[in-house]
Amino acid sequence: MANADRDRSLFDGLLATMRRLRAPEEGCPWDLEQTHGSLRNSLLEEAYEALEAIDANEPEQMVEELGDVLLQVVFHAQIGADAGRFTIDDVVQRLTDKLVSRHPHVFGDEVAGSAGEVLGQWERIKAQERAARGHGERSMLDGVPKSMPALAYAQAVAARAGRAGFDFESDAAALAKLREEIAELRDAESSALREAEMGDVLFMAAVNAARMGIDAEAALRGSNDRFARRFRHLEGAVRQGGTALVELGTDAKRMLWEEAKRAAS
Repeated sequence: MANADRDRSLFDGLLATMRRLRAPEEGCPWDLEQTHGSLRNSLLEEAYEALEAIDANEPEQMVEELGDVLLQVVFHAQIGADAGRFTIDDVVQRLTDKLVSRHPHVFGDEVAGSAGEVLGQWERIKAQERAARGHGERSMLDGVPKSMPALAYAQAVAARAGRAGFDFESDAAALAKLREEIAELRDAESSALREAEMGDVLFMAAVNAARMGIDAEAALRGSNDRFARRFRHLEGAVRQGGTALVELGTDAKRMLWEEAKRAAS
C-alpha cells in the first residue's frame, strides 16, 4: 500500500505542476497559449522519439522519452479541464474501464489460453462496444488512424482483417501473392500503373509482416539505419582514396558496398 501511495503522490505532483504552468495569473505564457491543435505535432514527435529510445534499448533514454509522452497526455488533459470539457480523471477512468472490459479472461470468467485467442476476444468485445454506442455498422477498420505512417497503417488494417478471418491460409500463400504483385510491377507499362502496382507491393509486404509478427515500421527503420551506416562507410572509404563517389565505376562501387556491408552491418 505504501508503494501505491507513493506512486499516487508522484502522479499528483505531476498534475499539480501542470496546473501551475497553466494557471492564469502565475503560469507560463507559452503553456497558457497552447491548444490541442498546437500540441498535435509535439505529441507525434515525442512518440517517435520514444520509439527511437525503445529501438536503442537504452533505459535512461526510455525514461526520458516516455516522460515526454506522458507530459503530452497530462498537458492535453489540463487543457480539457481548463475548458470544462474533460479531466485527467476522465482519461484514467476510461482507460481503466477499457482494460477491465477487454480482459474478461483476467477480470471475469472467460478463458483465453493464447495471445491469438486474446486478440480474437478483443475484436468481439470491440464489436459489442461499437454496437452499444450505435456504431454497429461501422467498419472494424474505422478505428485505425489514417494519420499513421502509410506502412504502419497498412500493417494495422491487415492485422485487423486477419483477426476477422480475412487472411491467407498460410505464409507461403501470402508470400506467393507478394511475388505476384512484384511481377505485375515489373510488367506495368505506365507511370500511373507502376505507382498502383508499387503500392500493392508495399501493402503485401505489410500484410506479410503482420502475418509473421514483424513490426513493418521497425523493420523498415532498421533497414534505413543499416543503409545509412553502410553508405557513410562507403563515403569515407572513397574520400580516403582521394576520389569522388560519382567518378567510380559500377564494379568499384559494388566492391566498396560489399566491404561496407561487412564493416558496418
